[in-house]
Amino acid sequence: MVGNDVVDLGDAETRNGPSHPRFDARVFAPTERAALAASVTPNRLRWSLWAAKEAAYKFGVKQTPGLVFSPRRFVVTLRPGLVGSVRHPSGVADVALRADGDAIHAVATECGGAALVAGVASTDGVLDASKAVRELARERLAARLGVAPSALRMGRRGRVPTLELRDDPRRFDLSLSHHGRYLAFACDVGGAA
Repeated sequence: MVGNDVVDLGDAETRNGPSHPRFDARVFAPTERAALAASVTPNRLRWSLWAAKEAAYKFGVKQTPGLVFSPRRFVVTLRPGLVGSVRHPSGVADVALRADGDAIHAVATECGGAALVAGVASTDGVLDASKAVRELARERLAARLGVAPSALRMGRRGRVPTLELRDDPRRFDLSLSHHGRYLAFACDVGGAA
């Protein structure tokens, strides 16, 4: 299973500016607030922690349907190299973050996600980001799986997106995200969902 989230640091709601004390108190655990206070780049850390929490929630709700997203109860521990874990009410998720310019992409998995395919792209001004992120995932995953994009279709298990190969009973776990100028996806192609 996999969850992912992308944050655009250049977006108006996340752009570098004054600190967000009420937001921070509502969203971050005491250890995270201490890390923010000590950081030389608190805005980047703030949104990295947020992306990790969102990705862990998307991962956790697949394990525990009905899991409630209470951000302060999703506690992020980051180690050097932008990897770490998120402890949440139903368990723990491994998390890896990638920062590329203004895009922060967080991917939450179990045991590191050995068969993971993930990607980030610019929206390039598309009008329908939901459709565009599905197309991005379809194109990149088709290349990885050695099939034509038309052989893949997006499915759903409840509200959770899945990737399906035509004429194949397997469903692969998929997570989609978009924010501001960025689209992102992560898919576990190693096992069927």
